[in-house]
Amino acid sequence: MRIAVIGLAGVGKKHVQVFSEIAELACVCDLNEEVLNDTSSKFGLKGYADAKEMFEAEQLDAVSLCTPPKSHAPLTEMAAAKGASILAEKPMANSVENCRKMIDVCKDAGVTLMIAQKKRFVPTVARLKELTEGDLGPIKFLLHRYPHPGMSQKDWFWSADDGGGPILENAVHAADTIRFLCGDVERVYAEGSTAFAEHRAPVINCAVYTVRFKSGAIANVGAGMASCPGFSFEDFYAATDKGVAEVSGPFDNADTIRFAFRENPKDVTEEKVEGADPFLLEMQHFIECIEQKKEPLTSGYEGMKAVELCLAVKQSAAEGKPIDLA
Repeated sequence: MRIAVIGLAGVGKKHVQVFSEIAELACVCDLNEEVLNDTSSKFGLKGYADAKEMFEAEQLDAVSLCTPPKSHAPLTEMAAAKGASILAEKPMANSVENCRKMIDVCKDAGVTLMIAQKKRFVPTVARLKELTEGDLGPIKFLLHRYPHPGMSQKDWFWSADDGGGPILENAVHAADTIRFLCGDVERVYAEGSTAFAEHRAPVINCAVYTVRFKSGAIANVGAGMASCPGFSFEDFYAATDKGVAEVSGPFDNADTIRFAFRENPKDVTEEKVEGADPFLLEMQHFIECIEQKKEPLTSGYEGMKAVELCLAVKQSAAEGKPIDLA
């Protein structure tokens, strides 16, 4: 399977590394000449500074988009027109409208569209999903802390019509994961702040928001670039009719799950998964979905709904009222 990666800085480096190990990495593309030359020479690949030129010159089965969100819709259109499946980094796009365009062009072209929401592939999160679809029963109450330990200095990251700031560009992971665990959202209410990044106002840096799901479950999320490397963590606390569970550990790859049943509340089971690589699991799934022509776990629809929730969080924080998504 011949795959290209577009966008080689940041997360693009990881995509290049993983795809070079599990598929045929055909070529790479980036607007930055220095970044492009460094990656193409390191991996011995043909490099392109222009995506359109790359699609004209190469026969590709798939492409990985690691570029800013604003570029995802036009790049998806280019790829789909050439019959290439798409793995688009999160967030799927900068607007719900552009998410819909991506879904439509891929459907019309008959190619796979998957969004790189790697949290669903974290083993402990997958285990929590398994438990709450099984013996523990559905989640009724969820708390999720997702304080990013860094601070982006990239202008596109904060641009209202592109990355949209941390609540969309990074904390879309939190939005997607709570949807994965609890289902579709009915409404959301948020309080937002420009704290720690006041020079980026009015784009908010962090938020605390409450969600009611169509299932009746409720959740509270704290997210944004509000932490530091010495406190690099994330966690979930879930309560069901039959018991409780907690997922905790390092930021981006929480490695421990603990759970207990109400009928025997002091008997706590702890499971630890070390060394897992959610990126690898995610990209293996992408290839499997193309080969088996099956719907990805993180489909275009799922990516769009996560973007919709993040934009509703920002809207609620700006307007000071709940936003109905039903």
